[in-house]
Amino acid sequence: MIDLAHIHPMLVHFPLALLPVALASQAIALWRDDNLFGRSCVAQSAFWLYVLSALGAISAAIFGDMAFDIARESGVSTNLMEGHEELGMLSAWLLSGITVVFAFFYRKQVGSRPLAITFFIAGISVLALVLITAWHGGQLVYEHGVNVHTLR
Repeated sequence: MIDLAHIHPMLVHFPLALLPVALASQAIALWRDDNLFGRSCVAQSAFWLYVLSALGAISAAIFGDMAFDIARESGVSTNLMEGHEELGMLSAWLLSGITVVFAFFYRKQVGSRPLAITFFIAGISVLALVLITAWHGGQLVYEHGVNVHTLR
């Protein structure tokens, strides 16, 4: 059976993979002068990639809390993990929030180019936060061995 602590690292790959593709779809839509919140194939792809990315981030945050508890119970210092946990929660909340805003504008089919560019820049900012969070998580695993079981 899969160790509960190992589900978190599996789930974090969804926002890490899907958010850059969503931003690439948005960049293509902006380059083609499509309505970012319209019903073109590229705009719809960006929207659904955001939704899937946010769901992945929320799931990763939930299982990250569980992995945090497992690591703490095994003797890992909470001080070591708290920064990553806070960044993870912030990433999940911001990505979810930007997705809700995207859904609002998508539903209304707002056609404002300055709004679309602002939204694209906000998405890049969230991606930067997600990548920083991932880097901290990698440090926990690869430098400190958090929730890594050695073979005997």
